[in-house]
Amino acid sequence: MTLRKAYLKIGSTIGIAVMTMVGIFISSEREVHQNNAFTRRYPHHPITKHYNLNLQYNSYYIAGYHENNLYLGNTTAPLHVLKIDLETQDTTTINIRITNKNLLFSAVKVHILTPYFYVMDGRVPVIFRGSIHDWEADIWLNDKVYFMNALPIDSTKLYIRTISSKTNETILGSMSNAGDVELRLKPNLIEKQMDGVFDVDGKMIVSQSGATTGYVYYYRNQYLVMDSNLQLILKEHTIDTVSIAQLQLATNKNNQIKMSAPPLQINKSAALTDDLVLIQSDRLGKYERKEMLKQAAIIDIYNWQQKTYEFSLYFYNVNGESIREFNLYDGYMVGLAGTWLSVYRTKKEHFKSTNPNDKSIGQ
Repeated sequence: MTLRKAYLKIGSTIGIAVMTMVGIFISSEREVHQNNAFTRRYPHHPITKHYNLNLQYNSYYIAGYHENNLYLGNTTAPLHVLKIDLETQDTTTINIRITNKNLLFSAVKVHILTPYFYVMDGRVPVIFRGSIHDWEADIWLNDKVYFMNALPIDSTKLYIRTISSKTNETILGSMSNAGDVELRLKPNLIEKQMDGVFDVDGKMIVSQSGATTGYVYYYRNQYLVMDSNLQLILKEHTIDTVSIAQLQLATNKNNQIKMSAPPLQINKSAALTDDLVLIQSDRLGKYERKEMLKQAAIIDIYNWQQKTYEFSLYFYNVNGESIREFNLYDGYMVGLAGTWLSVYRTKKEHFKSTNPNDKSIGQ
């Protein structure tokens, strides 16, 4: 065989191998995003665009809402809050003052549940609380527990996610301070499939009224709804069919478990009202075009009271940026995409509530 023929043979072999790998990649990408086992329902315009507001920075997150005002925290300026009137688009910058700035904070989050606001970083087991009337915060809970995330339920109680000291696995619970500090862990709420940490990862959610709390798994088709005391009301499945987390885990030289490949994510973000669970997914159902994933996020709406899937809607990208977080307040659906706040109005015929005190839904 001549040298030229040998090169041609090697080149053709490499070409076939590359084409095979490309084919496998395309097929796997299609499998990740497409699931023909379910079909979505898209009603005609359940939400209507109100406006986009350029916030100039992509480091904002939703911190709370009260009386037409949306509050945004900022990961790069942790003691600054942006207050936005959702109707007039007027913005106000708020500076928070805390009594002790010498703590070694690394990931501060601000949450507003009027009339209070909370400043916390679960890596430092100190929680500050103050009033939105003066934006000054004192220590409210000290040296109780380390946590990965916490959300206020009411004026005395927080919903937390932490690591069990007994099992080293993720656990949900609550911390309260109504005169006496109390920690209540709920070891049986979330269910381990593999390691009890990565496989149970998910989104904590609380309704605007605080009457209901929830948890949406990232890597399986299931969500939980609990009451304000974290008593389980139901476990329910989404319309997707992936019930077992598809993760590849490995142990490193320090005996730590790590992900060895990107996971198959079923649910990306979520919101909760006293009737509805809204879940963001990028998994395409039957007859859905993959091109839509470049244009919008898919939001699936479930009535957890009725245990039914209701419908889906598109939350469109802003300047090519997809939403990273969204929520529902007093007839507004709001989302953060890149540097933008995207605001929609909801239609009441699609967002019904059986709870007269639930103001999250449509006008």
